[in-house]
Amino acid sequence: MRQNRVLKDQWLNEVVPDQRSGQSSFTHSHIKCRNINHAKECYKVAANRLRNVNRWHEYAGKASASFKLFNETGIAVNRHVQKSDYLRINIPGPDNPDGDGSDWVQVIQVGEKLTDQQQLTFITVKTASNPLVRTLAPSHFFDQPATSTFVIYRKQLIILAAVFGRNEHSNLRSRNLFTKIRNWFVYIGAQLGLANLQWKALTHGLLHVNQS
Repeated sequence: MRQNRVLKDQWLNEVVPDQRSGQSSFTHSHIKCRNINHAKECYKVAANRLRNVNRWHEYAGKASASFKLFNETGIAVNRHVQKSDYLRINIPGPDNPDGDGSDWVQVIQVGEKLTDQQQLTFITVKTASNPLVRTLAPSHFFDQPATSTFVIYRKQLIILAAVFGRNEHSNLRSRNLFTKIRNWFVYIGAQLGLANLQWKALTHGLLHVNQS
């Protein structure tokens, strides 16, 4: 599937932010189900997994980044994701000194759309500061206004799991030289496809309905 063709779908076009500057990315997996009932069941499982951020690492595999959900006051929670929550991300590779070792994003939209023939669950996050310390600067290798939108989308018998990256710039605003160097190399790695490998593992795992 090509990104331009996918975004011609009205539902997806409405929830994925516009690309205005920097780089963009698109990673996806899809399956075709046997019939409508099977498709609805597969969608239900995949959508539930998408909302369960604390288990993304299990679905994506041991070599992937790990994710931990925090509420808007910075308290770790074990529930489905909600708007204004924070995600702490630990990617393979060097730690982020400005994020207490991690990269941070905040949820700006969570939603669902449905008809008999279509179903959509989506989450959009933006780069954010570390909610556990007093700082306004983004604690992430991407600078603002970078976003990532995660979707599970069923259209008839086809189910799509996808990640849309938008407005991706390297975050070089830190006062810490090591952080600037680290962010630049992680950014370059992302542009060379390492981020796509991470997201591909996740989208693939979200659609494997036989996985526990």
